Amino acid sequence: MSRLRLRLTGFSALALAAAWSSGCASGARLGVVTPVAGDSFFVAGYHPYWTGDSWRTSPWDVLDEVYYFEIDAGADGGLADMRGWPELGRPLLERARAEGVRVVPTVSVHDAAVFAELFAQPSRVARLVEELIVLVGATPGLGGLHLDFEVFEPVALDVRDGYTAFVARLDRRMAEADPSLSLSAFALAFDDDDVYNERALAEITDFLVVQGYDFHSRAEPRAGPVAALAGWGRLNWQSVLDRFLGFGVPARKIVMAVPLYGYEWPVVSDAPGAETRAEAVEIPLAPADDVVPELPRAFEQASRYGVRRDPASGSPYYTFQDSTGWHQRWFEDAESLRAKYEFVRENGLGGVALFPLAYGNEALWADVRAAFSRPRE
Repeated sequence: MSRLRLRLTGFSALALAAAWSSGCASGARLGVVTPVAGDSFFVAGYHPYWTGDSWRTSPWDVLDEVYYFEIDAGADGGLADMRGWPELGRPLLERARAEGVRVVPTVSVHDAAVFAELFAQPSRVARLVEELIVLVGATPGLGGLHLDFEVFEPVALDVRDGYTAFVARLDRRMAEADPSLSLSAFALAFDDDDVYNERALAEITDFLVVQGYDFHSRAEPRAGPVAALAGWGRLNWQSVLDRFLGFGVPARKIVMAVPLYGYEWPVVSDAPGAETRAEAVEIPLAPADDVVPELPRAFEQASRYGVRRDPASGSPYYTFQDSTGWHQRWFEDAESLRAKYEFVRENGLGGVALFPLAYGNEALWADVRAAFSRPRE
C-alpha cells in the first residue's frame, strides 16, 4: 500500500441504481452461507494455486469456505488465466465436500490498465458476467464466487461505476442461476485513489473481506508492522474498521483478512520503523517443507534472532545484521494473531479470512479453533 490519501465518497447515481436493481441487494439470499447467518463466526482461507495440495493439512473442522486463488479476468471480459482451474481444484473440491466446507473460486484483476479497459465497456462487463456464470455452472458443488479486484491508481468515474454495475449484474445472475451461491468481494483497507464505491459494494455483495495486511508492504520507504492492531498513524485495524463502519457496513458483513506471513526489509538501522534500503522479501510463518521452500520461515528465524514486540501495535519483529547491513522482519506470531481474533470477537465482526492457508501450521489452527468454534456472546 503505497499511497494512503483517504477520500470518502458517497453513492454515484449509477452505483445506487445498480445496487437497487440487484435481485439480492441485501446480501441475504436463501441458503447462502454468510457471516450474517446464525450465531457462529465465519472462517475462510485462501488456497493459492502455487501451494499445490497443501490444502490437505488445512483446519477443515473450523473452515466455512476455501478460496481457490486465483483466476485472472482479462480486459476483453474473458478469463485470461485459469491458474490450473478446474483440474487443480477437483481434489480440493472433493475433500471439501467430505468435510462440509464450500469451495469458492477467486476471480482477480490486479492490473490498473486491465481494470480500466474492462469496466469502461459495458459489452465486456456483460461478457465477463456470463463467463463467470458458465464457470460456476460447469463445476457443481461450488459455494459461489469471490472477487479480488485490486487497483491502486486513479480511474475514470465511468470505470469506477462500471465495476459497481458489474458486481450488481453478477449478483443478480448468480441468484437466478442458483440462489445458494454466495458473492463476496475483497475490499482495500484504504482506497485513496477512489477506485471503489464501498457503500454500494457492501449493499450488493453477501459480505466483504476487508484487507487487514500490507499496511507496510514490500516497497515501503520504512519498515513496520504488516498488520498492526493499533498505532502507526492510521495504518492499523481499528482505523480500517472505523472506515468501513463509517460507510454504514454492518459489522457482521465485515470479514477481516489475516496474514500468515511477514516481510523482511534491508534497513539502515535496527530501530523500529527504520528507513528501508530495498524492497522486502515475503516471509511465510510456518509452512510445510515443500511449500515455497526457497523462502525462510518466520518462526524458525524468530527463534534464532529473538523476538521483539512493538508496544503500539502488538506486532512482533526481529532484527539482525549481516555483511550487507541491518535487516528487520515484521511478521505475525501466535500472540499477535490471538489478539486479532479477539478484536474480531469484541467488535462483533463476521469473522476472518486467512491468507494463505498453506503458510500456517497445526499450532496456529488450534488458536483459530479456540477463538471461533465458540458461539457469539
